[in-house]
Amino acid sequence: MKRILVVDGEPVATGALCDLLAMDGYTAVGLCATQEALQRLRDEVFDAVITDVELPGGRGLDVVRAARQTRPGAPVLVVTGHVNSLACEAALSLGVCRVLGKPLRYETLISELQTSIRGR
Repeated sequence: MKRILVVDGEPVATGALCDLLAMDGYTAVGLCATQEALQRLRDEVFDAVITDVELPGGRGLDVVRAARQTRPGAPVLVVTGHVNSLACEAALSLGVCRVLGKPLRYETLISELQTSIRGR
């Protein structure tokens, strides 16, 4: 079973996304704090990471960097309400698979996630 790390500053959104991923057969770990996400990336293995750009106590780009360092081949998807921001450009330059805009359709996310996991 594939393990997915979900990092979003909104606890309700994080929980809902983790529930949907679980229904699709993934093991999802949902976090809202940047520092905890960074620690978990150091201590655990994830097959993919989904993170927001803006997070409480840090930035999603820190999560992207940590994911690229600890698991260079694992897909990283960024979800944000600010698709045309400099942070999104930076995320792409760090090697994220895709930047997806909010509000997000789950069908779009799961399709991108599956494609990214298969392609690695």
